[in-house]
Amino acid sequence: MRIRTGIAALLALALLPPPAFAAELYEGAWVKSVRECGNKDGPTGLTVIDLKVNIDGKPMPIVEQYENHCFIDKKATTGSNTTVTATCYEFWDDFKKKAGGRKETIKLSVVSKEALKIDGKSYSRCPDKAGKKRG
Repeated sequence: MRIRTGIAALLALALLPPPAFAAELYEGAWVKSVRECGNKDGPTGLTVIDLKVNIDGKPMPIVEQYENHCFIDKKATTGSNTTVTATCYEFWDDFKKKAGGRKETIKLSVVSKEALKIDGKSYSRCPDKAGKKRG
């Protein structure tokens, strides 16, 4: 049940409309391989970064990965690099209870509008449903 809830939340975030309003180039849906975009069958390398995702009626900044739900506590940007300090939970139920959270530091480096490095690993922006890249 917990895994399904996490997958459903991840997929809901991945289906957000293109962030034309995005204030930061690193906001959006990112993958190591474009094959991972839209993978509905299980674990995925999809990472969603949204500074105003709606959680229980409140906008919250989040870095979302499969079974790794990170809520941004603070961020610092220098040039094209942003360092995010976040509280992360393995399951949504844990987030709801505020139980089992762990502090993490995530480094985001904008390479281009379509390329991002997350903790030094290369990611590409997911195309939207029309086949265009988001952003």
